[in-house]
Amino acid sequence: MINFKKTFSPTTAVFALAMVLSACGGTSSESFEAGTKVIQVWVHKNETEDEGKIYKQIQTNFNNQSIKTASGQTLKMSMTFWGTTLESKIDASLLTGGLPDILAVDSSDVAAKVYNNVIVPFGTYLSDEVKNSYVDSVIQQGTIDNQLYFLSSMEAPGGLYYNKAMLREVGYSDADFGTLNNPWSFKDVQDAQRTLHSAGKSYQISLNVGFGTDGHMYLYSPLVYSAGATFGTENNVAEALTTAKAVAGISQLENFYLKQGLATNESWVYSGTSDSAFAGGQIPFQIHGPWDARKIAKSDTALKNDYGIMPYPVYEDEAGNKSKIFASPNGSYGFGISKDSRNIEASALALQYLTGEVASEMLYNAIGTFPTHKNLLNTMEVFKSGPEKELADYLLANTFTRPKMVKYPMLKDAYAEILDYIKNINTLGATYNLESQINSQMSRVDRSSM
Repeated sequence: MINFKKTFSPTTAVFALAMVLSACGGTSSESFEAGTKVIQVWVHKNETEDEGKIYKQIQTNFNNQSIKTASGQTLKMSMTFWGTTLESKIDASLLTGGLPDILAVDSSDVAAKVYNNVIVPFGTYLSDEVKNSYVDSVIQQGTIDNQLYFLSSMEAPGGLYYNKAMLREVGYSDADFGTLNNPWSFKDVQDAQRTLHSAGKSYQISLNVGFGTDGHMYLYSPLVYSAGATFGTENNVAEALTTAKAVAGISQLENFYLKQGLATNESWVYSGTSDSAFAGGQIPFQIHGPWDARKIAKSDTALKNDYGIMPYPVYEDEAGNKSKIFASPNGSYGFGISKDSRNIEASALALQYLTGEVASEMLYNAIGTFPTHKNLLNTMEVFKSGPEKELADYLLANTFTRPKMVKYPMLKDAYAEILDYIKNINTLGATYNLESQINSQMSRVDRSSM
């Protein structure tokens, strides 16, 4: 791991902030009692959005708690909701020393925020008991050079959605479906598709390649991990992803796009326009995060009692040996403490509350993001059975994150190019060369500056 510390050196003269709170830094129009420490928080949502409304309620709850520092000073929280303009506001405020105490950070952006000296470590201000209450993926994503820079109240575990009724119609029983101890591989998925197709049943899978702004890496970084490979280091991603293991892992998607065994107008991959193809009972499989589980739970369709979510498929080699490495999609927004916080200990108390069990449960109930606390995943009634339990189990078992790199924005775009390239395997014919494409895209990442 490289040393991510970097001093920000402004090159343009700027005006100082007009008003600085005596509390911890940042600006606010709210009034609090004299002597109160006010923790300023910048949020990545608009306060009219569902998630923003929950943060607003968390702020109110915090301010009603009379939480105090070790020295006895009362803490209050003041939030500013920047929505999609948050990153531009952060960039502008780096020049002025005007960052708040706490700011929202996407989990995949932690390394870059550390490298650019936007956020600072705060793990020493939290007890081991508190840190151990979070799932491994959150702690792993937020830890750089053995120091904790980030925590989150939200997670997004994913897996293989499957329609039990459709599969039972062609001879599958519940004992055949994948579990954490005996997961399916992508070859198992393809075998099931062939069985369904031969029986004249719906057989396609929605791979959701390209989902969202970070969907390629979110849903398909496990291809690399399960094959026993890595994404390398800042300047050596090409070397890492052109290994035999990495190429084999990524190439698992090829057979889904090839049309072997199909008519020219058919495809193993769902290419329709509906984002509810699985939830609507049209197709038997999809790779996705937790959102459709919530959608189906709120529906009145028969699918509610006739589907499950298997673990993310593991790698299987040509000899039929399945990988023992389980990796699951994960990651979401959380919070870090900025370099301009005047009291890191006080800010850490506020951040702990902001990402704590109460906040985590509130967000799950409101928007469906999974809690980040082991206790909630083990005790909440909703996680004791069904697909929600399955996703909770995968979240608890997973130790992998999206790559922790300063160059992550370039890496995710290059990885997206590779996965989109695989989609063209039929049209490219003899010119198709996955390893060459990987090398080309990742060499571009290696050459780029941080």
